Amino acid sequence: YFNKNLPGKEGTPYLVFPWKDGMTVEDMEKYYDNLEFKDWTHKLSRAPMLKAQHPGYETFTTGVHADRGVSCA
Repeated sequence: YFNKNLPGKEGTPYLVFPWKDGMTVEDMEKYYDNLEFKDWTHKLSRAPMLKAQHPGYETFTTGVHADRGVSCA
C-alpha cells in the first residue's frame, strides 16, 4: 500500500509491504490494524475484514524452498 506520510517522504506515495514488520499472520494483521485498513465489511456482522493479499509470497518465504535458497521457475 502507498503511504504518503512517511517521515522525510511526506506527500509522496511510498510503497510499503504488509510484511515490513514481520512475516506472521499476527504481524501483518497488526500492520493493517495500525492503518485502520479493511478490504471489505462483512454484510451481516459489519466486522471489518481483510483479504489475504500475497499468500504465495508468504508461503514461499516461510517454506523449504526459501530455507534452501532456491526458487520455482
